[in-house]
Amino acid sequence: MTGLPILMYHSLDTSGSVISTSPSWFRATMAALHAEGFACVDLNDWISAGRPAVERGFALTFDDGLASLTIAAETMAHHGFSATAFLVAGRMGRDNGWAGVRRGIPSLALLDWSDLAALRDAGIRFGAHTMSHPYLGVCDKNEMEREILHSRESIEDHTGVPCPLFSYPYGDAPASARTLVKRRFSAGFGTRLAFAPASEDHACLSRVDAYYLRSPRNLERFISGRWSGYLRARRTARAVRRTIAVARSAASGYGSAPDGRR
Repeated sequence: MTGLPILMYHSLDTSGSVISTSPSWFRATMAALHAEGFACVDLNDWISAGRPAVERGFALTFDDGLASLTIAAETMAHHGFSATAFLVAGRMGRDNGWAGVRRGIPSLALLDWSDLAALRDAGIRFGAHTMSHPYLGVCDKNEMEREILHSRESIEDHTGVPCPLFSYPYGDAPASARTLVKRRFSAGFGTRLAFAPASEDHACLSRVDAYYLRSPRNLERFISGRWSGYLRARRTARAVRRTIAVARSAASGYGSAPDGRR
């Protein structure tokens, strides 16, 4: 493997939606990685250390701050794994009914601020994922700054700990947003379907969507180090679809641009 596989999860549930992984499969995946000697990397520490190569390493992230993170935390604690949860700071305690949510994605509860202390004790770190989960590419300058910077401030105010990491909603990372993240965060995370090498721009590091890890065959590819060709083919196909969908979304407001799958 070249670079660190940063796995991007959203929800643990049995709906079968594109953002969902069944709790039983998540448990089986974590158990397999632990049994095969994989090391779960703390992203804060990895970035502070200069993003070194990690033999059989990977990292876990969870976007949106969904309440099902509590299920994941139990499994991760069992194996001694950690994760970074990216929170939509302006919707804590509510649900994922923000503008642009795709058809077929269920209504899902978000964590409340009061849930975070126990999760932090279980090894979860918290990053920013804007205030309201917009497409940043359609935000004006002031709105973009509020979405990005105020989300960090809000999380730090509520948790009392630094929040140096950011992830882009829907993977939508325009140049102006990347510039802001580069100035104000240690790193930002997108949805480019690839491992994250040390040479990559730290303002938008690649991640592998857990959608592509929902089958035993792909898990075996990951464990055996034979995943690169598959990911490359999927990345090419996805880029074509995403370009078309984002153009349509920009023409109609928030629309329904994809958040990085297929």
